[in-house]
Order: sequence, then C-alpha cells, then structure tokens
Amino acid sequence: MAKYDFAGYRCPRWEELPDLGLYMDQVLLVVEQALRQLFPDDAQVLTSTMVNNYVKQKVLSPSEKKKYAREHLAQLILITVLKRVLSVAEIKFVLDRMKEGMEADRGYDLFCTQLECRLQGKAGEKNCDPVLAAAVDAVAGKLLFEAECAAVRGE
Repeated sequence: MAKYDFAGYRCPRWEELPDLGLYMDQVLLVVEQALRQLFPDDAQVLTSTMVNNYVKQKVLSPSEKKKYAREHLAQLILITVLKRVLSVAEIKFVLDRMKEGMEADRGYDLFCTQLECRLQGKAGEKNCDPVLAAAVDAVAGKLLFEAECAAVRGE
C-alpha cells in the first residue's frame, strides 16, 4: 500500500468500536489504529494531553472513573480528523449539531461513510447534514492535497 492510499481506507463503524470501558492508553491505541492510514507522517495522532484539553474545553464529555466508552472513541476519532482543518470551537459546533439531529451511532457512521466517499472522489450520502458534509469535504480536501504534494515531492 502506498503511503497515501486513501482508496482502501475504511473508518471503523460504531459497532466495531470496543464496547467496554477503556483506559487512556487503550483509547490512544484504538484511535491511532483507526487513523494511522490517514495520517502516516504524524508521530502521534492523539495524546492524553489532547484528550484532557478536549474535556476541559467541553468538546468531549469526561470519562467515567477514568474509563472511556464507545461514544468517547467515536468523538475522539471525529475530533482528531476534523482538527486538521477546523478550530476546536468549529468542531464543537459540528458535534453539537450532530447530537441534535441524530443518535450518536448514526451520526458517527454517517461521518465515516462521508469521509470514505469523499476520499475516494464520490459524492457521499445525500441526506447528510450540510454542516457535517462541509466539514468532511474540508478534511478530505486537505488530506488529498497533502497526498498530491507528497507525490510531487516523490515521497
């Protein structure tokens, strides 16, 4: 697989995320595995400091007894992808909008589908919230741009 091969990328769906309380180091590993193909040059796609800051900024709900649930994992994957192009305030707006309009599992799976479609040059779901669609388009555009630049440089 090429360094920037998005054609085969598949974001783990809600039901594929662990459904038990995970400690921070396990959370970081799950998110890393889910996103490594998108961000091959990043030493770490997510750190415990980042997670703690997202909680402080009320973008992510706090863990329960230092354990993180499936919803935390989904939110962290979303946040980690969206932070490539959006500010924390904009990410919070996207997440809040998703929570208002749909269940967490549906919103997360829709995000995954949209991201995969856009990275492969497809239109994605027609019923996608326009804010979510715009956010995903921005991220996909940035990732595809970085991949083209790397290809031109021979990386």
